[in-house]
Amino acid sequence: MFYYFLLLNKHKNLSLRRNSNNKRNLIITASIIIFSIVALILLLVPFTKEDFKTISVFIIPIIVVLDFSFWFFLKKNLGMAIFPYLTLPIPRRTLILYIVFSDLLRFRIWGCWMIYCIIVYYCGVLTFLNTITLLFFIFLNNYLIAFVKALIGSYAILIYPICLGVVLFFLLIVNLLNPLLVISTIAFAVFSLIVTLFFTLKENLIKELNSIAL
Repeated sequence: MFYYFLLLNKHKNLSLRRNSNNKRNLIITASIIIFSIVALILLLVPFTKEDFKTISVFIIPIIVVLDFSFWFFLKKNLGMAIFPYLTLPIPRRTLILYIVFSDLLRFRIWGCWMIYCIIVYYCGVLTFLNTITLLFFIFLNNYLIAFVKALIGSYAILIYPICLGVVLFFLLIVNLLNPLLVISTIAFAVFSLIVTLFFTLKENLIKELNSIAL
């Protein structure tokens, strides 16, 4: 399976090189990240350290909600990423696993996490448990959105309030449970979403191939 993952990653990199918009997308992504850092720092400059003690409780919830809301409307359906690789001599199960787990390697996740950590550090609330909790919330946001869009497709926008309610529920848990228990709960939720996303993509692929065959 590892060999197949390397092969798929090679084809993915080659397709990015052939894409004329790839360099432009990288420049846009880097520009957005730099602009976000500068804008957030300028936004926080007027506040004093005493003010941060008051607003620090709301920093992580605000970041998580904004991250979820922003990517809910921009993230593409992972199911569409499977079809370019169907001609390769690779088992479909391995192909779906690659699509699911390669989503973790996107700079969108780790780049955003680094920006969020800068904000949390600037506000004086950066701890090891905070950074890990924030990372797992980003995973939760990513796979919750991916699962909903794979399950419902273009109609996913209609249940945005419900999905946001799920995220707010986990944010509520953060304030009620032990931090280690919170991280374990979110990690289990992420794992459950990954499993359900795998079977959803598998079912969608079967339906799509059957419709093409007909």
